[in-house]
Amino acid sequence: MAFNRISLIKLLELAIALTCVGLHYHSLGETEPITIILASGTFVGFSIILIGMFLSYLVNSPIHKRHDIFYSLVGCVLFIAVGALVIREWENAFKTDTRKIALSKASLSIINGALFLFDIVFVFKS
Repeated sequence: MAFNRISLIKLLELAIALTCVGLHYHSLGETEPITIILASGTFVGFSIILIGMFLSYLVNSPIHKRHDIFYSLVGCVLFIAVGALVIREWENAFKTDTRKIALSKASLSIINGALFLFDIVFVFKS
């Protein structure tokens, strides 16, 4: 069982994606259909993808470099887009606990997008 830098990044991406799923469940209050669909699809879809990628790294059977870069690039764009949409939706809302959770979800989403970008650099160098 190999545990290298790339698998640690995948584990961190997975942890943040799963945290975003939980926060999304507790902050369902968006009104824009595109925000709801994009957030749900990104958080749940990439949680499933990242579980598979992380497990493949653990059993020394990583996916091809091109596929890894593609998923990381798409993840970067989607997580940053979702974070921006959620912030736009909640920035002028009343100061409630749901708003705090939603803005935390958006912040973590943007952080995960940056982590995916960081992952592209690591995969490209290896």
